[in-house]
Amino acid sequence: MKTLLLASGLFCAALTIPSLSMGQMAAQQIPTYFDGVISKLTENGYRDARLVDAEARRIVAFDATGSEVSMTIHPRNGSIETWDYVRLLDH
Repeated sequence: MKTLLLASGLFCAALTIPSLSMGQMAAQQIPTYFDGVISKLTENGYRDARLVDAEARRIVAFDATGSEVSMTIHPRNGSIETWDYVRLLDH
């Protein structure tokens, strides 16, 4: 009886482990909210956009003139709430 319980427990564990790893792989492949925002910024001409503070929703990127800008992103619609120069390039 103990052998049967042990075997069934090992069988259940063998079924569970692959499903957990597949779930982790799927989670890594799903783009996050900030990935979508950064993608949209790239489409709109910003370069090298990167998340610097997720809690404050702050993203830093380079605009079309090459100046570095800092943006705070709206939590629901992904629009730019605040926009400030980090380094302004004079041309």
